[in-house]
Amino acid sequence: MASMAGEIIGRDAELTDIESFLDHPPDGTGALVLEGEAGIGKSTLWLAGVAAARDRHLAVLTSRPAEAERALAYVVLGDLFADAEPDLLAALPGPRRRAFEAALLREEPDLPIDPHALGVAILTLLPVVARGRPLVLAIDDDQWLDRSSAATLGFALRRVQRLPILLLISRRLDGLPAMSEELIDQADVRALRVGPLSIGAIQLLLHRELGAAFPRPTLLRIHEVSGGNPFFALELARAISIDPARDPTAPMAVPASLERLVTARLGGLSALTRRALLLVAANGRLPHALLRVLEVVPEALDQARAANVVETVDGVVRFTHPLLASTLYQGAPSGERREAHRRLAAAIDDPVDRGRHLALSTEVPDEDLAAALESAMIAASNRGMPLAAAELAEHAHRLTPTDEVDARHRRAIATGRLHLAAGEGRRARAIAADVLASAPAGPRRAEALVLLSDLEQPGIALPLLLQALTEAAGAPALEAAIHLDLTNAGRFVKGRRWAERQAQSALRTAAGLNDDTLRANALSILALLRFDRGDAHGLDLAERAYRLAMSLPDPRQVKGVGSIVGHVLTWSARPEQARKWLERQLEDWGDRDEQVRSELLWYLALVELWSGRWSNASGYADEALEIGMQYGNELPQDHLGPAFIALHRGQFSVARDHSQRALSLARGEMLPAHVAILAACDLWSGHPAAALAGFVRAEQAADVRGFDEPSMREWRAEYAEALLQVGHIDQAARLVAEWETAATRLGRERVLALAVRCRGMIAAARGDLVVATGLLEEAVDRHEAVGDPYGRGRALLALGVVRRRMRQKRAARAALEAALAAFEALGAASWAATARSELGRIGGRQRLEGLSPSELRVAELVAEGRTNREIASALFLGERTVASHLTHIYSKLGIRSRTELARHLHSGGAPAARTASKVPTS
Repeated sequence: MASMAGEIIGRDAELTDIESFLDHPPDGTGALVLEGEAGIGKSTLWLAGVAAARDRHLAVLTSRPAEAERALAYVVLGDLFADAEPDLLAALPGPRRRAFEAALLREEPDLPIDPHALGVAILTLLPVVARGRPLVLAIDDDQWLDRSSAATLGFALRRVQRLPILLLISRRLDGLPAMSEELIDQADVRALRVGPLSIGAIQLLLHRELGAAFPRPTLLRIHEVSGGNPFFALELARAISIDPARDPTAPMAVPASLERLVTARLGGLSALTRRALLLVAANGRLPHALLRVLEVVPEALDQARAANVVETVDGVVRFTHPLLASTLYQGAPSGERREAHRRLAAAIDDPVDRGRHLALSTEVPDEDLAAALESAMIAASNRGMPLAAAELAEHAHRLTPTDEVDARHRRAIATGRLHLAAGEGRRARAIAADVLASAPAGPRRAEALVLLSDLEQPGIALPLLLQALTEAAGAPALEAAIHLDLTNAGRFVKGRRWAERQAQSALRTAAGLNDDTLRANALSILALLRFDRGDAHGLDLAERAYRLAMSLPDPRQVKGVGSIVGHVLTWSARPEQARKWLERQLEDWGDRDEQVRSELLWYLALVELWSGRWSNASGYADEALEIGMQYGNELPQDHLGPAFIALHRGQFSVARDHSQRALSLARGEMLPAHVAILAACDLWSGHPAAALAGFVRAEQAADVRGFDEPSMREWRAEYAEALLQVGHIDQAARLVAEWETAATRLGRERVLALAVRCRGMIAAARGDLVVATGLLEEAVDRHEAVGDPYGRGRALLALGVVRRRMRQKRAARAALEAALAAFEALGAASWAATARSELGRIGGRQRLEGLSPSELRVAELVAEGRTNREIASALFLGERTVASHLTHIYSKLGIRSRTELARHLHSGGAPAARTASKVPTS
C-alpha cells in the first residue's frame, strides 16, 4: 500500500489497520467497517483497501452503489459479479444459473424464479470466484446497499463454510440504516472510526487539490468550521477562493449547512448541465448509451466533469460524491424530479426499472399507470425479486384511483402476498388488517382472512379459513380455493378424512366452473389423502390429475401434481415403476427447479434404500438434505432418508441425531416415522421396553394423521419383534395380522414379505419351529421376488436361528452365511456382526485359517463339484461375486485349481455341506 499511502494525506494509522485486516484473513467471515460522517474520507480509504487487496493477489469483488439505487433490485450483486465469466456460471446447476442471470438482467426466465435460488447461486459462486484465495467483498457507502442484494448476500454469507471472506465496507454515520448489518454476525465486525484530519493535513490537502495556500488564520477557521472534514474543507476553501481579497479578520461568511455549500457549488453549473445531472441522480448512474437515448448531448456534462461533480468509469457516469447527487436531487423542484423519472421510464427497456421510474413520475392516481406497475410487479416476481415486486405492488396500489374498488382490493392482497414471499410478515399482516377493517362482509373480507391464515400455523389458520369460507359464500372459485387451503391445514388438525371432504368440495366446485387448473389441484390432493389412508384407487386419481395438468398451459401445475404421483408410486413399494417415474421427472425438472429436485431425490432415496442400492440412496438423501439446508428451508422430512439409511446400516447414533433434529424442527408435532426410528434404535440397542413405548407413540401419531397405507407403517416389523422380546406374542400376532390384511387388499408385496417373516418369528416364539421354518423360507423367497436384499438378509438370519434351535447345524450355517454375505454386500455392519455372532454359536466344524465365512461356504461347494452358476444360485450371489471369492481363496490358501482346493479342504477336516434348494436346508 506504499504508493497509495503516499497519495493519502494524514491517514497513516487507518491505512495500517486496513493492511492488518487484509494480512490476517479470518477462518470464516469477518468485516472491517470504515465509519464516519459524509465527506470524511471513507471512500478514499476504501479505494486504498481495494487496491491493497489486489496488490496481495486476493480475489476482490467491488460495488459502489448510489442513493437512487437503493430502491432498485440486485444492483450491488450486479456490480460484484459483473465480470463473472461463462466458466464460472457453468459451475451452477440450471435453476441457480437462471436465477443469477435473471437477477442480473442477462435473460428473462421462462418460469418464475425461486428467490432462494439466487442466494444459493451466490453461495455456490463465492468459492468458485475465490479460487482458493481469501475473498474480499468491498462495498462503498453501504447505506445505499439495495435490500434485495443485502438479503441475498446475507443468505449466502450465513451459510458459506471454510472460505475466508473479508468484507471491506464504508458507512456514513448519519442515522441512515446500515444494510450490511444483515450480511454478517456483528460479533465478527470491527469498526474503524474515520475521524477528522489535522490542520497540517488539511493544509496539504488544500494545496494539492486547489493549488492554493491560505493564510494561517484563514486555515485555522477552515479547519474549525469544517471540523477537519476534508470534503467540507474543500467546499469552504472553494467558497473563499471566489473572493480572495476579502478581509481576513472579518467573520468567515459560510453557509449554515453543507447542503447550502454544495448547492452553492452546483449553482454555478448551467441549466443544461443541471438537467442532465438530475437524470444521473434519479437513476443512480447512467451509461453513455442511455444518455444518448435520453438525447443528452455530450457537452452537457463537460462543466460537471471540470468541477469534479461527476466522473466516468467504464462508460458509466456517476457522481464523485453521494452528497452531490442527493443535494441536487432533493433540491430540484418536485415537478422537475417527476419529469426526470418520466424521461427515464420512456428510455429504459427493462420492465422492472421502468416501473420504478413510472411510479416516481407522478403522485396522481391513474389506472393505466397502476396497471403498468402491476405488470412490472409480475416481471419482478417472475425473476425471483420479491422485495422489488413488493415495492412495485405498493406503488401500484397507491396509484390506483379510489373509485377502482376491485382493483385496489386485488392489488392490496397481491402486495400482502408479495411481502409475505419477501419475508416481510409484519407488513403483510398490516395490509391484511387494513383490508379487514375496511372490507365489507363477503369475498373481499374472505381474501384478507386467507392472507392472514398464510401467516399462521395450522391450528390458528384453520378457524381463519373457516371464517373465510363463510364470507366467500356466492364466490365459487374463491370457495374452492379456500377448501383446498382447508385441506392442507385441516389434515394436521382435523385428520385426513375431514381434509378429504374439503378436497371433494373443491373438486365439485371445479367441475361446476369447468376450471381444469382447480380440478387438477383438487384431484392431486384428493389422491394423496386417499392413498395415505389406504385407498386402492389413489394412484389412478394421481395419474388422472397429472394427465389433466399436462393439458394446462402453466407448466408449474405439472411439477406439483407430478410430485404426488411420485409419492404414491414410492410408498406403493413399486421400485421399478417409481424409479422410472422419478428419474423422468428429475430429467424434466431437476435442472429447472431445485426445490422440486430436492423432493424427487428424497423419494428416490427411499426407492433405492428398499432396493438395496444403499450407496445411491445415501447420495440422493444427502443431496436432498443439502439443498434444503442451502436454501434455508430445512424441513423435518429432509432428515427421514438419512435416518432410515443409518438405521438400516446399524448406525444408531446417526439415525437418532437425524430423527431428533427432525422432531425439533417440527416444534412439538409428532412425526410417526421419526418416532418409530427412535424406537427401533432403542430396540436394537437392547432396550425393548423403551422401544415399545416409542412404537405406541408412532402408531398413535399415524392414527391421528390417517396413515392407513400399510407401507407407511413399515416400523410394524420392528414393533412386532419388540413385542416378542418382552413376551407379548399374541399382541404381536394381532398387529401383524391386521397389517398383512391391509397389505393383501392393496397388493403391497414388500409389506407381505415383511409380514410373513414376522409370522415366522411368532411361530418360533410359540415353539412351532417346523411352521416357523416354512414361513421364513417363504419370506426369503418373497423378499427376493420384490428385490429387497436387506429384507432377505433379515429373513435368512431368522431362518438360521430357527434351524440352529432345531439342531440343523449345516442348514443353519448355510442360512446364516447367506445372511452374512447379504449384510456385508449392503454395508449393514451391525447386522453382519449379529450374523457372525450366530455363526459362532454353531459348533462341530473347523474353519480354514484366513477364509471369511462367505469364502469358506464357496470353497465347500467347489469341493462338492458345483459350478460357479450353481454356487451363485445356492448362495444367492452373482457369478462374478463367486469368481471373486475363488480368486481370494486361491490367493489365501496358495493353490491354483478347484482340484487343489477340494483336496486342501478335505484334508483340513471340514465337512462338505449340501443344499437342496435356493433356501439353505439340512
